[in-house]
Amino acid sequence: MHSEQSVNPGTTKLIDKVLTDPLQPGEIGVLLACAGAGKTACLTHIALDRLLQGQPVLHVCIDVLPDKIKLWYQEVLRNLLADKDSENMAMAQHRIEPLRFILAYLNQTFTPGKLGQSVRNLKEQAGFNPSLVIVDGFDFENSEPGFLQELKEFAQKYDLPVWMSARTHRHITRTNERGIPYPCDTNDEFFQSILLLEPGTDAIRIKILKQGSRYEVRYPEVILNPITHLLQTS
Repeated sequence: MHSEQSVNPGTTKLIDKVLTDPLQPGEIGVLLACAGAGKTACLTHIALDRLLQGQPVLHVCIDVLPDKIKLWYQEVLRNLLADKDSENMAMAQHRIEPLRFILAYLNQTFTPGKLGQSVRNLKEQAGFNPSLVIVDGFDFENSEPGFLQELKEFAQKYDLPVWMSARTHRHITRTNERGIPYPCDTNDEFFQSILLLEPGTDAIRIKILKQGSRYEVRYPEVILNPITHLLQTS
């Protein structure tokens, strides 16, 4: 039995549910949220959408041990499974693990140049060709000038979509004239998609701040379960 048969179809395809035009190769998307709102869970969900389709994913974690990221995958996958049978869980994990590669960096050592070298090494030495790159935990506030320009060039050179996260702060209310909050208010031109997670006691709402050249795009509301971080189903 294939793992997709055990996954609840109402809770998968997070980005397809949110955006009518998902990221294309060479484009960057960012999830904005305050600490603890579910950025890593949502990025893991995006990655699993690909992995369950048999497409390889490179997950870059910054200032976090890979074992912690693996636990997130296990948790989100467990929640995705329509039944809680341990055999189905083991089969699903066995299927996705060869398709997922986790790279860990300290924040001060992470650069798009090093990421490009890692992608080349994975292709040449392991035959691993990612279809998506996740960048989880990058510190926008202390980033070097030109970082996003270099990341954009990386995405275009290797023909890869890149999803990343950015931490907002409740005490910093600065936004630009297009409605993009700190810390992406001064660099929103580099992003094809900008999503904001708005946590509540009963749900997490996803707000689309930018899609392509359009800002404050109006799509049907998308709601996540605050416990599982999966799409709420009626």
